[in-house]
Amino acid sequence: MNAQKKFYGKFFLINLVLLLSSGSNATPSDLVPKKFDKDWSYYNDQEVDAYKLKREYEEKSATIFALQQAKKGIINGDLELAKFFLSKISSKKSKLGLVKNRYESIIYFIEGKYKDSLRMISSNEYNEIKNYREICLLRILNLVALDQVKPLLEEVGSCQNLTIQYSTSNQFWLTQLTRIKSKDEDLLKGNLMANLRNALSSVEFSEIWMKMALFLNKEHIILNYVGTFPPATYRSKKVRELIGFAYYRLGKIEKALEFIEDIETPNTDNIRGNINLLAGKYELAFGHFKLALQKKENSQNALQRSIPIAYILGLWDDGLKMLKRIIGNNLNQRRKVSLETLFLIRKSDFKAAAENLLYLESLYNKKLPRQVNLMDSYVALRTGENERLEKASGQACVHYDGLNCWLNLQILHWENIGLTINRDDETLVLNNFDIESLKMPLKVDPLKESIFVDQRDIEELDNEQVRINPNKIKSK
Repeated sequence: MNAQKKFYGKFFLINLVLLLSSGSNATPSDLVPKKFDKDWSYYNDQEVDAYKLKREYEEKSATIFALQQAKKGIINGDLELAKFFLSKISSKKSKLGLVKNRYESIIYFIEGKYKDSLRMISSNEYNEIKNYREICLLRILNLVALDQVKPLLEEVGSCQNLTIQYSTSNQFWLTQLTRIKSKDEDLLKGNLMANLRNALSSVEFSEIWMKMALFLNKEHIILNYVGTFPPATYRSKKVRELIGFAYYRLGKIEKALEFIEDIETPNTDNIRGNINLLAGKYELAFGHFKLALQKKENSQNALQRSIPIAYILGLWDDGLKMLKRIIGNNLNQRRKVSLETLFLIRKSDFKAAAENLLYLESLYNKKLPRQVNLMDSYVALRTGENERLEKASGQACVHYDGLNCWLNLQILHWENIGLTINRDDETLVLNNFDIESLKMPLKVDPLKESIFVDQRDIEELDNEQVRINPNKIKSK
């Protein structure tokens, strides 16, 4: 009996450890030993330990799987999916919590939330050498974005010492980026970029050198030294892509297309899309931007250009899908929802548009701008919301919109003009109606008044004296 009590005491402790180490929100009632079909009194300590190890292995495997799926989501640009899998992991109770926080920091960085990104990787645990080398570059990028120069300079030295062995260009990009933030005049003027041309024998260094030149808007320096590249350099598709981009920026379209002819990347698709867009070939441009989005779902260049083209081409569903991909801390939510509402209206999805307009009303504190007010009036008309139509058309009329002034007047004549215009009844058609006849002058015949009492008789009666005989007046 004592042995059995001792066993259940140990089993209760094991369950307590498992609950606390898992990602669940355990309550006191969860800590009560669970009832099992088997009689655990027949199992020895080794078998209980084996059960514990199995549970820990399953939980760790689930955590690793969630991290793998989150990483795939980040790489593919599906941040919502990445957030979903990361939410299944407890940072405090899992040994892999540091990895989870690093992934969350990357997501915040992509969304432009640099303060949150830096906060996620600022704990003392990340200052250990084995952890620091994994996050130091991300810290530097956040400090660059936040324009914190002094902490940046302190961080760069430590990070370079730990990561330089992994760099094929002796940390050239990191060094030059730091010099940009510290406002190095030689670099910003392009002098340093020209002086580094002697190191272009390395393909890897050539790529980074050209990226830096493009970053500084010094693409002409690239073209000045294109002829000095070793022949082997041109075998690199990345090098030819960058050269093509430099030609495109300088307006040399034919040269740009020659260099990117056999390259299929998001950047080259965007270049082809931009070229067709400038030529007014919207269908071709839209096709190239869609290809870029297939390869990189969150390509901002492709999204910013393809959404307006989708509207021009009447591709409402495509426009709505692309709008959902736009993310960023600096995103104007009012404009995004307004644009989404416009696409929904053109798609004739008035129910969803009405929901968006209610949300916009809260975003604008019930003071809708003119364009949104016009959408509100139209949606209320199409959905038969008479009260909302009266309010929206009245506001638009105050801002001198003639059509809405007319609509506001029609509300006085019709019980519900929105429902009336959707009726299937036949309308009155005048077969002999001619617009030109409305422009012709008409002969005006004066009205002839019918005389019932002659005015002269009335005047004669007014002039007559009336004599009253008091004797004939009867007393009450």
